[in-house]
Amino acid sequence: MGSVKDLEVMEEPTEDEEGVAVFEFSDRYSVFDYGEMPDEIDGKGEALCLMGAYNFRKLEEKGIKTHFLGLQDKNRMKFKLVNVITDEEPEEYKNMMVPLEIIYRNYLGEGSSVFRRLDKGKIEPEDLGLDGYPEVNKELDPPIIDFSTKFEKFDRYFKNLDEVKEHTGFDDKKIDLIKKKAIEVNDFINKRGEELGWIHLDGKMEVALDRDGELMLGDVLGTLDEDRFEYDGFKLSKQMLRNYYRGGEWHERIENAKEEDLPKDEWPEPPRLPEKLVDFVSDMYKAAANEWTGEEHFDVKNLDELIEEDYEELKEDGLI
Repeated sequence: MGSVKDLEVMEEPTEDEEGVAVFEFSDRYSVFDYGEMPDEIDGKGEALCLMGAYNFRKLEEKGIKTHFLGLQDKNRMKFKLVNVITDEEPEEYKNMMVPLEIIYRNYLGEGSSVFRRLDKGKIEPEDLGLDGYPEVNKELDPPIIDFSTKFEKFDRYFKNLDEVKEHTGFDDKKIDLIKKKAIEVNDFINKRGEELGWIHLDGKMEVALDRDGELMLGDVLGTLDEDRFEYDGFKLSKQMLRNYYRGGEWHERIENAKEEDLPKDEWPEPPRLPEKLVDFVSDMYKAAANEWTGEEHFDVKNLDELIEEDYEELKEDGLI
C-alpha cells in the first residue's frame, strides 16, 4: 500500500511479458515524505483518477504510449504492470520501471529545491541548461527538465545528465528520448491549463519500458498531486496542505528527524487539519476535476465561486 494509492495486482509481469494491475486512488494524502496523514480528503481519489485518465487518453490520441488500460470505476485505474528492479542491473532493458522521477519546471517558486541546491553549490545553472542564476516566479523558456531517484528511501536529485546515465545505465539517445517525452507531456498540460486560465508551474512524471523496450508513460500525471497550478493568483494543488504545516513545530521536527535519519516509526505524529480546511480542499479537488475533464463528475461549486466565497472565508478565519 502506498500513502495515496493502493495497488491490486491482477496478473504478475514475467521477464518478457507485461502484467495487469489496478491503482485504487484513496482519499489519503501525504506531505513531506511522512506517509499517510491523519485526515482524509473526501473525493480526492476520484478526482485524481479522473484527471489522470483524461490525460492518458488525450496523450495517447497524440501518439504517446502510456501504461493506461482504462477505468474500472471513478477511483480505479487499470494499467500495464512491469517489473521493478532496484538492486541489480537488468539483463535486458525492457518490461521494467525506469528508476527516475522526471520533473518539468516552468517556473521556480521562492521555496524551490532548485534555489536550495544552487545556493549550497550542489549544482550550477548550466547543469540545468540555464545561462545564469534564475529569477523567482519568472517563466522558464525552455522549461527545466530535472531528474531525481525513484525507489530510494528519500528522493535525491541528480547533478547532471552524466549522473542520470550512470544511475539508469541508459545512453545519451535514451535519456534524450525521456527528455523529449517530458517536454511533450509538459506542453500538453500547459496547453490544457491555458484553455482553463490555469498557469502550470511544474510537475512530475514517471516512465517505464514496455515488453519491447520502448518508453511508455507510467504512474499518473497532470493532477493536483503530481503538478502545481495557479489560477488567478490562487495556488491550485496540494501545496495548500503543505503550506498549512510548513514552518510550524511539527514540520520543523519532521525535518530534524530526516536529518538525523530516524526510522519513520520515531517521527512525530502530525496534528489534524481544521475541518473547514479539509472541506474546502475536498471541493477544490472535485471542482478542478470537473473543469479539467470538461465533465460534471461532482456536484460542487466551480473554482471561481470557491475562491471568491469559501477561500476568502478561510482567510478571514486565519486558517490559511
